[in-house]
Amino acid sequence: MPVKSSAQAADGIPMRGTLKVTVRDARTGKVIRCMEKRNKITFLAANILVELMAQRATDPAPLGDAVYSMRMGTSTVQPQRSDTNLGAFVIGKVIGDAGKVNGAPGEIIYIATLESGDANGSTLSEAGLFTGGTTFSASDTPGTAPGDTRMVAHQVYNGIAKTSAITVDYSWTLSFTASP
Repeated sequence: MPVKSSAQAADGIPMRGTLKVTVRDARTGKVIRCMEKRNKITFLAANILVELMAQRATDPAPLGDAVYSMRMGTSTVQPQRSDTNLGAFVIGKVIGDAGKVNGAPGEIIYIATLESGDANGSTLSEAGLFTGGTTFSASDTPGTAPGDTRMVAHQVYNGIAKTSAITVDYSWTLSFTASP
């Protein structure tokens, strides 16, 4: 049996993500604060990709596995690849086609904004990307069975005390890279 070289053993298509959170003055749009962090891609993301490529008759419809919403919460517990939900859900935003921006080859950028009237009184400190699942909702409890809403990526960040004086823009890039 042939032995794999180190180049062969490392061959593959790594997936990575980056979450950028921008806090703006709600009246002027001026940037108050901006932070960017690499996120955790969950184990469920691999299951979703397999289902999309296999598309057996028993799998959910392709649209059910598409990234459908971005959700924000107040937990500060560090994300794990085994996560299936936010630690403390507060609000979710459906990501429409306008919120899916094509990036460079091999990447997609998801965009969501919390407006001045959203999630006020919460100190937001986590975000997650979720598939649509069989019940299309920005706030349903995600499960892990095929066809159910599933978390694709998760990250925590420095807390943002949300008030009506600010808006918060989330820009989440997922990419398949040539190197890890």
